Amino acid sequence: KEALSTLYENLKSSLFFFVEKLKWLLFPFQQLALATGSLTSRKAKEEKGPIIENKSFFKIAQENQEEDLEEEDDDSESEEIEVLDSLEEDETEEDVEKPQLSLFRKKKDKKRKVSLSKKVQRRINNWELPNIELMEDPPYGVARVDDAEIRKKSGLLTNKLEQFSVRGNVVGAKPGPAITLFEFKPDIDIKISKITDLADDLSLALSSESVRIIAPIPGRDVVGIETSNRERETVYLKDIVASDDFWDNKVKLPIAVGTKADGSKCVVDLRKMPHLMVAGSTGSGKSVFVVSILTGLLLRHSPETLKLILIDPKQVDLAVFNDLPHLVMPPIRETKKAVTALKWAIKEMDKRYRSMAKFKARDIETYNKTVGDLPVAEAQKHEEWNESLEGAQRLEDYYYSPQPYITIVVEEFGDLMAVDKNNVESSIVRLAQMARACGIHLILAMQSPRKDVVTGLIKTNIPGRISFKVASKMDSRIILDESGAERLLTRGDMLFLAPGVSKPERHHGPWLSDQEISEITKFWKDQGEPEYDLLAMRALEGSGGGYDVGGEGVAFDSEETDEFDEKYDEVLAFVSTQKTVSASMLQRRFRLGYPRAARMIEMFEAEGVVGPANGSKPRQVLVSELK
Repeated sequence: KEALSTLYENLKSSLFFFVEKLKWLLFPFQQLALATGSLTSRKAKEEKGPIIENKSFFKIAQENQEEDLEEEDDDSESEEIEVLDSLEEDETEEDVEKPQLSLFRKKKDKKRKVSLSKKVQRRINNWELPNIELMEDPPYGVARVDDAEIRKKSGLLTNKLEQFSVRGNVVGAKPGPAITLFEFKPDIDIKISKITDLADDLSLALSSESVRIIAPIPGRDVVGIETSNRERETVYLKDIVASDDFWDNKVKLPIAVGTKADGSKCVVDLRKMPHLMVAGSTGSGKSVFVVSILTGLLLRHSPETLKLILIDPKQVDLAVFNDLPHLVMPPIRETKKAVTALKWAIKEMDKRYRSMAKFKARDIETYNKTVGDLPVAEAQKHEEWNESLEGAQRLEDYYYSPQPYITIVVEEFGDLMAVDKNNVESSIVRLAQMARACGIHLILAMQSPRKDVVTGLIKTNIPGRISFKVASKMDSRIILDESGAERLLTRGDMLFLAPGVSKPERHHGPWLSDQEISEITKFWKDQGEPEYDLLAMRALEGSGGGYDVGGEGVAFDSEETDEFDEKYDEVLAFVSTQKTVSASMLQRRFRLGYPRAARMIEMFEAEGVVGPANGSKPRQVLVSELK
């Protein structure tokens, strides 16, 4: 036995030595296959290869799989017992089909646990925020880019560029989920313009679906060459919303943009943009991205801190958000009503600015903090000050309670501009110019960013822009002020131009399933029904004579005030102790929406509890305290 053991060890050592020698013998031939031109002056540098700065990205999956295999080994004994117990009497262990062994084993459908790294406050007054556990755990990623592939592409890039008299070296590489960014440093006598025209030739040489050239990378002395990976990794929304950046208290309206070209997560604050324009052709991932924006906002905000206005002419993209308690009004599907909704937003903006001026607040955050700290007696003083207002400046037009952010999302903005360009453009420009400070923000999405849709005034006032794959260079220049978006991949590949940045950055947008969207929206719908703004609903009624939601008409007559309200008795008991009452008083006291508070006032008037309206003054209470 000892002799055989010694012989075995000697043979193993000899075999290992032989394999290592064989590698060294084959190495020159491998290099020769990669480099067919005369590269003797830079041979040593090329053999070393580019500096791969983002190795961690494609090693994460490998490490996760190794952990997975360790778990399988730990459980192997118990699994074997279960298999043996399940054998029939006439079967033997040899009869059972055994799994085939593979050098690269991968457990199918294995999910990786994604959770928040810090504790967040989920209970806000009467509302509870959704838990990200409602979202599906993403599967383990698979390493798609390795050192050998990067070095191979680096050699091909260098050789192809030299064929066009562009000399230089690939000095770095940053692999990401969909593309790999190669950093090419040209020789000092090479003109950059010679490189930018070679995108198609490089795409052919690399057998790449798309090649985009950044000449130069801002703040660097290198040219960026982005090539598509052989296989793409999916970016999941849950990975981004579980990050600390998404739950940062300084980020009030977080947008999960996705991952950058180097694999790092990107979260931006809509307040600082302060408006966003999104363009992308069919299949580019634009609609999925808009839905992911809304889903992310629903994870962070209750109806007390965020209100939504959804304009969806296609009637399908945003249909899943119908009946959310965050809605100011039902989703808009007609152009005429869309114009009315935008004008209502302008009126709301003006009202907020009047209230902010009263408290000398420069933005909605300062106003909310000031009003939130206001004692009841002081609030009553301001209410009495309001009683002297006349005309349109009624008591109900002023709010002395903290106000929510309002996000207006317009799908297929081009359709609105095609039907009523003048009214739509004037309303959008007015909101884009002034609505930021009072907490109203716009998100405009379109398929084709034509000149007659994205006008000069709109572009000037909406600095935040995202472009998915578009049809032509002209479309790319209209949305981003430069070409490049026509060379993007489909399914979430984008260029993001942030305010104050000269060059757009490559990102890959997040994906989420229909089941995840349904779970989050159902969570909110189970907590309460939408309380639409009464003035907005009346404006919509005037613009179209009623409103239709999902095929069912919504009435606007006085009979609606006869509906039973579960808080009726509680509010009635409070009203009977007062001399005067107003809708805004009920809003503050019982945390009601304005439509619900105004409906109760009308119910009390119909039952003789309060007197008729007297201009802008509160109504007189006609009953004594209830026992």
